[in-house]
Amino acid sequence: MKKICVLLVVCLLGVAAQAGPVGLIDDFSGDLSAYTSTVILDTDPGGGANTATWQITGETLELNTSVYQSIEQYAMIYGGLSLAVGEEVQIDITHSGASQDIGLYVGGTTPTYNVRQDYIAMYSRGDGDVFTRGFDGTSEYGLIGDWGNPAHDKLFIARTAVNTFEAGYYDGATRTVLGTRTPTYANEADVVGFYADVRGAGVLGNLDNLTIIPEPATIALLGLGGLALLRRKR
Repeated sequence: MKKICVLLVVCLLGVAAQAGPVGLIDDFSGDLSAYTSTVILDTDPGGGANTATWQITGETLELNTSVYQSIEQYAMIYGGLSLAVGEEVQIDITHSGASQDIGLYVGGTTPTYNVRQDYIAMYSRGDGDVFTRGFDGTSEYGLIGDWGNPAHDKLFIARTAVNTFEAGYYDGATRTVLGTRTPTYANEADVVGFYADVRGAGVLGNLDNLTIIPEPATIALLGLGGLALLRRKR
């Protein structure tokens, strides 16, 4: 039994060592130079773009649309960040703004203008409802949502297997999986950042403390000692 446990820990450490940093990635106390924002849906490409700016206000992330032309969706990616098997990306959220959705984005394809493909999004709406959607290849997933205004202070996407993802939210220590996705077209999770769906002028926010941690099943398996070792190895 000891040999099996040691082998399992070694395997988990090996998987984790292939990914990027674990821990706090961005607390928005600096600037946004590490990010690239792309409009992945422009519903009126010939009619002019929205005037929209990702900004930091009070050390939280917002998207400010000062001039609204049409519905636009955005992927803002942190350069070089990926999500390994057994990891979970999280963001704190205190949602403000009523012009639609903001949250997390995990994808397998570098975003390009007016193309939606190979990603999973987990997001919150200004009225407090939460949803997960995205694209399997270029086919849209069915919407999974909680329209009951559930209490939540954090959103997450976890990569629980090579091609399996959980998306959901936290209310304090209570973790709720809203949906599980197993794409037909593999999502390599090598682009990680933020998703926004803008349907009116205004400010969408507020996001804070972009973080990657071992997903809860890994933490439970390793225990605190093993988790500390994993973090030191990183």
